[in-house]
Amino acid sequence: MRPSRRAVVLAAAVGALAAGCAGAQRTVGTDYQVRLAMAEQLAARGDWAGAYRAADALCREAPDERARLLRARALRHTGAVEEAEDSLKVLVRDEPRYAAAHAELALLYERARRTDEALAQHRDAQRLDPRSPRYLNNLGFALHLRGRTREAIPLFEEGLRVDPTDARLRNNLGFALAATGDFPRAAQQFALAGSKAQAKNNLGLAYEQAGNLLQAYEQYLESVQLDASSTTARGNLEHVAREIGRVLPELGTVPDPAKGGS
Repeated sequence: MRPSRRAVVLAAAVGALAAGCAGAQRTVGTDYQVRLAMAEQLAARGDWAGAYRAADALCREAPDERARLLRARALRHTGAVEEAEDSLKVLVRDEPRYAAAHAELALLYERARRTDEALAQHRDAQRLDPRSPRYLNNLGFALHLRGRTREAIPLFEEGLRVDPTDARLRNNLGFALAATGDFPRAAQQFALAGSKAQAKNNLGLAYEQAGNLLQAYEQYLESVQLDASSTTARGNLEHVAREIGRVLPELGTVPDPAKGGS
Protein backbone atom coordinates (compact mmCIF):
# COMPACT_ATOMS: atom_id res chain seq x y z
CA MET A 1 0.00 0.00 0.00
CA ARG A 2 1.29 3.38 -0.93
CA PRO A 3 0.58 7.13 -0.83
CA SER A 4 -1.98 8.49 -3.27
CA ARG A 5 -1.51 10.31 -6.57
CA ARG A 6 1.65 12.13 -7.60
CA ALA A 7 3.93 10.65 -4.91
CA VAL A 8 7.29 9.17 -5.90
CA VAL A 9 7.62 5.98 -3.88
CA LEU A 10 11.11 3.74 -3.89
CA ALA A 11 1.94 0.38 -0.18
CA ALA A 12 -17.39 -19.56 -8.95
CA ALA A 13 -18.86 -20.66 -5.89
CA VAL A 14 -17.12 -21.81 -2.75
CA GLY A 15 -17.89 -25.42 -3.43
CA ALA A 16 -16.43 -25.38 -6.92
CA LEU A 17 -13.33 -23.58 -5.72
CA ALA A 18 -12.90 -25.94 -2.84
CA ALA A 19 -13.05 -28.87 -5.21
CA GLY A 20 -10.24 -27.39 -7.29
CA CYS A 21 -7.97 -26.05 -4.56
CA ALA A 22 -8.79 -27.40 -1.13
CA GLY A 23 -8.31 -30.48 0.94
CA ALA A 24 -5.60 -31.86 3.17
CA GLN A 25 -2.18 -30.52 2.22
CA ARG A 26 0.27 -33.01 0.78
CA THR A 27 4.04 -32.89 0.61
CA VAL A 28 5.17 -31.64 -2.79
CA GLY A 29 8.38 -32.46 -4.57
CA THR A 30 11.11 -30.46 -6.24
CA ASP A 31 9.44 -30.46 -9.66
CA TYR A 32 6.28 -29.01 -8.13
CA GLN A 33 8.26 -26.28 -6.39
CA VAL A 34 10.06 -25.38 -9.62
CA ARG A 35 6.76 -25.10 -11.47
CA LEU A 36 5.33 -23.02 -8.63
CA ALA A 37 8.31 -20.66 -8.78
CA MET A 38 7.78 -20.31 -12.54
CA ALA A 39 4.11 -19.52 -11.97
CA GLU A 40 5.09 -16.85 -9.45
CA GLN A 41 7.46 -15.38 -12.02
CA LEU A 42 4.56 -15.08 -14.46
CA ALA A 43 2.68 -13.12 -11.82
CA ALA A 44 5.71 -10.91 -11.17
CA ARG A 45 5.78 -10.07 -14.89
CA GLY A 46 2.08 -9.20 -14.85
CA ASP A 47 0.97 -12.26 -16.84
CA TRP A 48 -1.94 -13.00 -14.55
CA ALA A 49 -3.79 -15.19 -17.04
CA GLY A 50 -0.71 -17.40 -17.38
CA ALA A 51 -0.17 -17.36 -13.62
CA TYR A 52 -3.78 -18.47 -13.09
CA ARG A 53 -3.48 -21.41 -15.49
CA ALA A 54 -0.22 -22.55 -13.91
CA ALA A 55 -1.43 -22.12 -10.33
CA ASP A 56 -4.76 -23.77 -11.04
CA ALA A 57 -3.03 -26.84 -12.48
CA LEU A 58 -0.70 -27.00 -9.49
CA CYS A 59 -3.32 -26.71 -6.79
CA ARG A 60 -5.50 -29.32 -8.48
CA GLU A 61 -2.51 -31.61 -8.35
CA ALA A 62 -1.64 -30.83 -4.72
CA PRO A 63 -3.29 -28.15 -2.54
CA ASP A 64 -0.11 -26.32 -1.58
CA GLU A 65 -0.94 -23.05 0.21
CA ARG A 66 1.34 -20.97 -2.01
CA ALA A 67 -0.31 -22.28 -5.15
CA ARG A 68 -3.75 -21.63 -3.71
CA LEU A 69 -2.77 -18.09 -2.78
CA LEU A 70 -1.31 -17.42 -6.22
CA ARG A 71 -4.47 -18.76 -7.85
CA ALA A 72 -6.59 -16.39 -5.76
CA ARG A 73 -4.34 -13.43 -6.54
CA ALA A 74 -4.56 -14.23 -10.24
CA LEU A 75 -8.33 -14.38 -10.03
CA ARG A 76 -8.39 -10.91 -8.46
CA HIS A 77 -6.02 -9.46 -11.02
CA THR A 78 -8.03 -10.88 -13.92
CA GLY A 79 -11.23 -9.33 -12.59
CA ALA A 80 -12.84 -12.41 -11.04
CA VAL A 81 -13.11 -10.68 -7.67
CA GLU A 82 -15.97 -12.74 -6.22
CA GLU A 83 -14.22 -15.98 -7.09
CA ALA A 84 -10.99 -14.63 -5.60
CA GLU A 85 -12.76 -13.75 -2.36
CA ASP A 86 -14.39 -17.17 -2.13
CA SER A 87 -11.07 -18.86 -2.78
CA LEU A 88 -9.30 -16.79 -0.12
CA LYS A 89 -12.03 -17.46 2.44
CA VAL A 90 -11.57 -21.17 1.91
CA LEU A 91 -7.80 -20.78 2.21
CA VAL A 92 -7.91 -18.83 5.50
CA ARG A 93 -10.43 -21.34 6.82
CA ASP A 94 -8.10 -24.24 5.96
CA GLU A 95 -4.87 -22.42 6.87
CA PRO A 96 -5.87 -19.87 9.53
CA ARG A 97 -2.24 -19.12 10.43
CA TYR A 98 -1.17 -18.34 6.85
CA ALA A 99 -0.43 -14.62 7.13
CA ALA A 100 -0.07 -14.07 3.38
CA ALA A 101 -3.65 -15.23 2.77
CA HIS A 102 -4.99 -12.75 5.32
CA ALA A 103 -2.90 -10.00 3.73
CA GLU A 104 -4.27 -10.76 0.27
CA LEU A 105 -7.83 -10.84 1.56
CA ALA A 106 -7.19 -7.46 3.19
CA LEU A 107 -6.13 -5.99 -0.15
CA LEU A 108 -9.22 -7.38 -1.82
CA TYR A 109 -11.43 -5.80 0.85
CA GLU A 110 -9.56 -2.49 0.55
CA ARG A 111 -10.30 -2.32 -3.16
CA ALA A 112 -13.96 -3.11 -2.45
CA ARG A 113 -14.02 -0.32 0.19
CA ARG A 114 -14.99 -2.83 2.88
CA THR A 115 -12.87 -0.96 5.37
CA ASP A 116 -13.71 -2.75 8.62
CA GLU A 117 -13.15 -6.19 7.09
CA ALA A 118 -9.93 -5.01 5.47
CA LEU A 119 -8.53 -3.65 8.72
CA ALA A 120 -9.35 -6.90 10.53
CA GLN A 121 -7.44 -8.91 7.93
CA HIS A 122 -4.47 -6.51 8.05
CA ARG A 123 -4.37 -7.02 11.80
CA ASP A 124 -4.52 -10.80 11.42
CA ALA A 125 -1.64 -10.81 8.93
CA GLN A 126 0.53 -8.62 11.17
CA ARG A 127 -0.35 -10.64 14.28
CA LEU A 128 0.61 -13.90 12.58
CA ASP A 129 3.88 -12.51 11.20
CA PRO A 130 4.71 -9.60 13.54
CA ARG A 131 8.20 -9.00 12.17
CA SER A 132 7.16 -8.67 8.55
CA PRO A 133 7.91 -5.16 7.21
CA ARG A 134 5.24 -5.68 4.56
CA TYR A 135 2.46 -6.41 7.04
CA LEU A 136 3.60 -3.66 9.41
CA ASN A 137 3.48 -1.27 6.48
CA ASN A 138 0.09 -2.43 5.26
CA LEU A 139 -1.52 -2.16 8.69
CA GLY A 140 0.12 1.20 9.32
CA PHE A 141 -1.00 2.58 5.98
CA ALA A 142 -4.54 1.30 6.51
CA LEU A 143 -4.68 3.10 9.86
CA HIS A 144 -3.20 6.27 8.33
CA LEU A 145 -5.83 6.29 5.59
CA ARG A 146 -8.53 6.01 8.25
CA GLY A 147 -7.23 9.07 10.09
CA ARG A 148 -5.52 7.05 12.82
CA THR A 149 -2.06 8.32 11.95
CA ARG A 150 -0.63 8.33 15.47
CA GLU A 151 -1.36 4.59 15.68
CA ALA A 152 0.29 4.08 12.30
CA ILE A 153 3.62 5.79 13.06
CA PRO A 154 4.92 3.15 15.54
CA LEU A 155 4.12 0.42 13.01
CA PHE A 156 6.15 2.14 10.28
CA GLU A 157 8.97 2.69 12.76
CA GLU A 158 8.92 -0.98 13.81
CA GLY A 159 9.05 -2.03 10.17
CA LEU A 160 12.13 0.15 9.64
CA ARG A 161 13.83 -1.43 12.64
CA VAL A 162 13.43 -4.74 10.83
CA ASP A 163 14.46 -3.38 7.41
CA PRO A 164 15.99 0.11 7.45
CA THR A 165 16.38 -0.02 3.65
CA ASP A 166 12.64 -0.27 2.89
CA ALA A 167 11.94 2.94 0.96
CA ARG A 168 8.19 2.39 0.93
CA LEU A 169 8.11 2.29 4.73
CA ARG A 170 10.28 5.42 4.94
CA ASN A 171 8.04 7.33 2.55
CA ASN A 172 4.90 6.23 4.35
CA LEU A 173 6.43 7.23 7.67
CA GLY A 174 7.30 10.58 6.14
CA PHE A 175 3.72 11.21 5.02
CA ALA A 176 2.40 10.12 8.41
CA LEU A 177 4.79 12.43 10.26
CA ALA A 178 3.83 15.31 7.99
CA ALA A 179 0.16 14.62 8.70
CA THR A 180 0.90 15.23 12.38
CA GLY A 181 2.68 18.49 11.53
CA ASP A 182 6.23 17.18 11.99
CA PHE A 183 7.64 18.31 8.64
CA PRO A 184 11.33 18.31 9.71
CA ARG A 185 11.23 14.59 10.55
CA ALA A 186 9.13 13.93 7.47
CA ALA A 187 11.82 15.58 5.33
CA GLN A 188 14.45 13.36 6.96
CA GLN A 189 12.51 10.22 6.08
CA PHE A 190 11.94 11.32 2.48
CA ALA A 191 15.65 12.09 2.16
CA LEU A 192 16.54 8.58 3.34
CA ALA A 193 14.05 6.96 0.96
CA GLY A 194 15.28 8.12 -2.43
CA SER A 195 17.04 10.74 -4.49
CA LYS A 196 17.08 14.42 -3.54
CA ALA A 197 14.60 15.17 -6.31
CA GLN A 198 12.21 12.46 -5.15
CA ALA A 199 12.50 13.63 -1.55
CA LYS A 200 11.63 17.20 -2.54
CA ASN A 201 8.67 16.00 -4.58
CA ASN A 202 7.31 13.92 -1.70
CA LEU A 203 7.79 16.76 0.76
CA GLY A 204 5.90 18.98 -1.67
CA LEU A 205 3.05 16.51 -1.78
CA ALA A 206 3.00 16.39 2.03
CA TYR A 207 2.73 20.17 2.17
CA GLU A 208 0.02 20.11 -0.50
CA GLN A 209 -1.98 17.55 1.46
CA ALA A 210 -1.70 19.84 4.48
CA GLY A 211 -3.06 22.74 2.45
CA ASN A 212 0.21 24.71 2.39
CA LEU A 213 0.40 25.31 -1.35
CA LEU A 214 3.15 27.93 -1.20
CA GLN A 215 5.52 25.50 0.51
CA ALA A 216 4.39 22.75 -1.85
CA TYR A 217 5.25 24.98 -4.82
CA GLU A 218 8.75 25.63 -3.49
CA GLN A 219 9.45 21.94 -2.91
CA TYR A 220 8.12 20.90 -6.32
CA LEU A 221 10.18 23.63 -7.98
CA GLU A 222 13.35 22.40 -6.26
CA SER A 223 12.52 18.84 -7.33
CA VAL A 224 12.20 19.85 -10.98
CA GLN A 225 15.40 21.90 -10.80
CA LEU A 226 17.19 18.84 -9.45
CA ASP A 227 15.71 16.49 -12.05
CA ALA A 228 14.16 18.11 -15.11
CA SER A 229 13.21 14.68 -16.49
CA SER A 230 10.74 13.97 -13.67
CA THR A 231 7.31 14.25 -15.24
CA THR A 232 5.75 13.52 -11.85
CA ALA A 233 7.33 16.50 -10.11
CA ARG A 234 6.77 18.73 -13.14
CA GLY A 235 3.07 17.82 -13.23
CA ASN A 236 2.79 18.50 -9.50
CA LEU A 237 4.50 21.87 -9.91
CA GLU A 238 2.25 22.92 -12.77
CA HIS A 239 -0.86 21.88 -10.84
CA VAL A 240 0.05 23.88 -7.74
CA ALA A 241 1.20 26.87 -9.81
CA ARG A 242 -2.26 27.04 -11.39
CA GLU A 243 -3.89 26.76 -7.97
CA ILE A 244 -1.97 29.71 -6.55
CA GLY A 245 -1.81 31.75 -9.75
CA ARG A 246 1.98 31.57 -10.00
CA VAL A 247 3.78 31.96 -13.34
CA LEU A 248 6.42 29.27 -13.66
CA PRO A 249 10.03 30.31 -14.19
CA GLU A 250 12.00 28.99 -17.15
CA LEU A 251 12.63 25.30 -16.53
CA GLY A 252 14.88 22.78 -18.19
CA THR A 253 13.36 20.78 -21.01
CA VAL A 254 12.45 17.16 -20.54
CA PRO A 255 14.86 14.92 -22.49
CA ASP A 256 13.37 12.99 -25.40
CA PRO A 257 14.11 9.27 -24.76
CA ALA A 258 13.80 8.55 -28.49
CA LYS A 259 16.74 10.85 -29.22
CA GLY A 260 19.03 9.47 -26.55
CA GLY A 261 21.45 11.44 -24.42
CA SER A 262 23.45 14.46 -25.50
